[in-house]
Amino acid sequence: MKTIGKIAPLLLALHAVSPQVLADEFSDVYRSYQQAWESGNHIDARSFADKAYVLGEAKFGKDSVDYANLGLNLAKALRKDNSGDFAVNRQRATEIATLSLTSYEARFGENAADLIEPLIVLGDVTEDSKTAKNAYQRALKLAKASGKADLLAYTRMNAYKRLSRTEYYTSAVYGYIRDAHEYFVENHPANSAVRLEATYMLAGAHMGNGKYQKAEPLFLEVIEQYKIFDYAHPYALGAHSRLVELYERMGKSDLSTEHCIAIGSMKPWDDNQEQTPLFRKNPEYPMELVRRGKSGWAEISFTVDEMGMVRDPKVLDSEGGKGFEKASMEALSAWRYAPKFEDGKPVKAESSVRLDFRVER
Repeated sequence: MKTIGKIAPLLLALHAVSPQVLADEFSDVYRSYQQAWESGNHIDARSFADKAYVLGEAKFGKDSVDYANLGLNLAKALRKDNSGDFAVNRQRATEIATLSLTSYEARFGENAADLIEPLIVLGDVTEDSKTAKNAYQRALKLAKASGKADLLAYTRMNAYKRLSRTEYYTSAVYGYIRDAHEYFVENHPANSAVRLEATYMLAGAHMGNGKYQKAEPLFLEVIEQYKIFDYAHPYALGAHSRLVELYERMGKSDLSTEHCIAIGSMKPWDDNQEQTPLFRKNPEYPMELVRRGKSGWAEISFTVDEMGMVRDPKVLDSEGGKGFEKASMEALSAWRYAPKFEDGKPVKAESSVRLDFRVER
């Protein structure tokens, strides 16, 4: 691997360092990695994980499980860090996770439950959907054979999380999150982090399959449980956001309003950036312009009122004809946003958006 090859000079230098100095340096670097990872600083986490991986080879040896664990940490950090080349990061993460899995197999055998975690990491970091599917199928088989119900539920939930985003999303994968959720409900308290994660995922799965009546109470449950926190948990924000979309699709705009307002109170409004709609209706491409193969765009300014509704849209600029302006204005009238908050209350705010229309040739 070219990327790993670049650190070879450092590895050679490490052999001249005393064991105690090496141990102290490794401890400092690894501690910094843990702190960065736990705080969500993915750029620093990746940097420190990389350094720990280099130091770990000299400290533990290339064939040790400790070194393999450092590889899994680095693979996950590479997957999370979006500051570099995405494709290069994913490829390197896949290669390192594969090496770590091989070390686990050499230590524990190919049928040990110990392989589940490295298989999950490999499935998560690889960009190749088939590799992810194979890794998770193997992890699920090992989890079932282990006889550990909690481990099986955890593996099913993660398998759903990864495979639901691929061409291998089937009714069986849908069943993974249903089964995992059922287990966590029966065996974990209502405010358990893993149970709430499964609840959020199952709600999303139901919604994706058009089962809005099943999704609604699950999203509401997630919101209720996270009310105990004094910060905006991503799943609580996500549940509010999905309910806005759900209610708009059900034609219940009045119910989506409270969730638009809730998100506005949880997330600061940034006047310097384009606001992201919680629900958007795509504009209809004017048929006459489609037939003529004409592309264009329309830039619209508007007011987001205290309920997150679009008011007073005005055309700022456009290209391609009035048809694009009209289609953009009609679509925007159905969009919903999180309103701006000032002094704890929702207020009106100005925003704008550009809608592009392109004919594929």
